[in-house]
Amino acid sequence: MIVKPEVTSLDEDLRQLRNSKFSFESIDEIRKWIFGVLQEEETSTAMLTLLELLKDGTVLCRLANAIYKADEPSATLITWKESKMPFVQMEQISQFLQFAGEYGVPEDELFQTVDLFEEKDSAIVYQTLKSLSRYANKKHPSTFPVIGPQLATKRPRPPLKQKPKHLQEKYGWSTQEYGYMKGASQATEGVVFGQRRDVT
Repeated sequence: MIVKPEVTSLDEDLRQLRNSKFSFESIDEIRKWIFGVLQEEETSTAMLTLLELLKDGTVLCRLANAIYKADEPSATLITWKESKMPFVQMEQISQFLQFAGEYGVPEDELFQTVDLFEEKDSAIVYQTLKSLSRYANKKHPSTFPVIGPQLATKRPRPPLKQKPKHLQEKYGWSTQEYGYMKGASQATEGVVFGQRRDVT
């Protein structure tokens, strides 16, 4: 009888490593943020996992519309419908991703449609929603709470100090500043490749 070793594939190991970055508390915080933005009570969907809840794309589309209405109160950005058809669900996920990218979420923090629909990488799905909360909070801090730390504000670069007078030349080139050695070279210093240098 041949016993096969119980090993997992590299893909499975990497998936578990990524998923370990988000605890149950972190995922629950993201879930509460979504329904807080939607201003809804979670009732019939309470038994679903977050990925199952988001899989058909309807919640994501409603979330995008709710955030967008903070900028344009009378506008509806994404039209959506409840459907069991996979291509409709994937299209709605794609519309949300397009909105998130245009809203400011960096490309490297956006999940791919299959990451959610086929549950290929749940960690990047959670990361996208966290990142979206940061950008929504930055634009409307009194309306949208933030998950985790807020976005840092980029500070202007301090002004450069002017060069000392002895380093300022007519053509902007300073021999002292760029390592001029007063004519020293390998020949004058007695450096010969392949032989020992006499330092005495």
